[in-house]
Amino acid sequence: MTKIPLFRKAVVTFLATGRTARLEGWKENEWTKQFPWLDRSGLALPFAARLLEGVGTRPRIPESVLQSLEKRLHDNERRMSAMLTSLDTIQSLLAAQRLRFCCLKGFSLIPDCYSTIRERHQVDFDLLIDSSDASHATVTLETLGYKLVHTADSGEMRLARPWTRHLTADSWLYDLSEGPAVELHTQLWEPETELGGFSIPKEWMEGIYMRTVRGVAIPCLAPAWQFFQLLLHVFRHLLDSWVRLLSIYEIAIFLRREHKNDELWHGVVRLTAADPGMASACALVLSIVSAEFSVWLPSPLGDLCQGYLSKESALWVEHFREEWVYADPPGTKLALLVQRQFCKDRAAWRSYSLRRLFPFRIPHSISDDAAVRTKLKVRYLMDALFYQLRRLGYHLSSDCNYLRSVARWKQLIHSSETSPVLFL
Repeated sequence: MTKIPLFRKAVVTFLATGRTARLEGWKENEWTKQFPWLDRSGLALPFAARLLEGVGTRPRIPESVLQSLEKRLHDNERRMSAMLTSLDTIQSLLAAQRLRFCCLKGFSLIPDCYSTIRERHQVDFDLLIDSSDASHATVTLETLGYKLVHTADSGEMRLARPWTRHLTADSWLYDLSEGPAVELHTQLWEPETELGGFSIPKEWMEGIYMRTVRGVAIPCLAPAWQFFQLLLHVFRHLLDSWVRLLSIYEIAIFLRREHKNDELWHGVVRLTAADPGMASACALVLSIVSAEFSVWLPSPLGDLCQGYLSKESALWVEHFREEWVYADPPGTKLALLVQRQFCKDRAAWRSYSLRRLFPFRIPHSISDDAAVRTKLKVRYLMDALFYQLRRLGYHLSSDCNYLRSVARWKQLIHSSETSPVLFL
């Protein structure tokens, strides 16, 4: 089992409880080593905002660390302000064509999860659009210089304006974006695998409402639909290998702020319970959030988990959750252990699991959004080579870790058959 760095747990404890004791005592060089994880997890900004909001309650940490955190907030505010201007342009163009759409994640979570735009880093724009309008939307975005760079089997489309700067995993995340990509989603659940063939309610457009962020009107999903989408987003990444810890934290914030809003939670239950498999998937995500950020579930959601959280899910949350949650990208394949229950066909599962463990396919590109001339530069080619080598190393190490864990998993399952598993 991979040992979880204590610093990472200290950050999550602070965000969950506000307690700062475990953040003290770290030296400046130890903070510096952890900043890459803090940035990639997405937690750097909300962590910085909470840490710096009360001068009198700041823990005893190096001044240089506080300055680094403040710089992240300042630079991200500039970045997000520029992105908001771009989003306004895109939305105005789509609205002029009478296309039906709404914003997902990012700006749509202000102020539900974040007080200001500086606290949330965003890479691209996720827009949920009526499937009948997708082609029209693509043509419309092309007038802004966007080009279709990828279409998934699920129907998701990614459009980008080719960027010329060379970015790597170590680049400063909070620079002004050269041209935010746009991802068009035609459904709330976009399965990329044989797993999770859920029946999702389709009435999302009936609950769209407008909210204003710095003078820009943004169409968003109604609260129950929005929370439902956040759960599905995390589960989709659970079917992969990694999710930004920020996505789990956002659900925890939502739960705390609306804890007594039973009308909201009954609405969420109605959406999740439309499909038993989907309800089980959402119960798994809720259990991860509850365990990781020490948040109590409102009664309707607690009842949902009691009714739909499987024994396998409860065991996985208890014994393997942390290793998946705290992993560095590209993550860990330990989620395969809990995924088996979501695939009823044995042959399909065998095919899927082998493909995940031994991905004999054209490897992912370091970036789909780079301009052709950028991809021909020596520095880009070298970074692309190192990226592929790292991917190979990831598959080898993650496969070994998964195979070592299978025996332990089988033992846990066997033991649970003779004793009850209690969770929540």
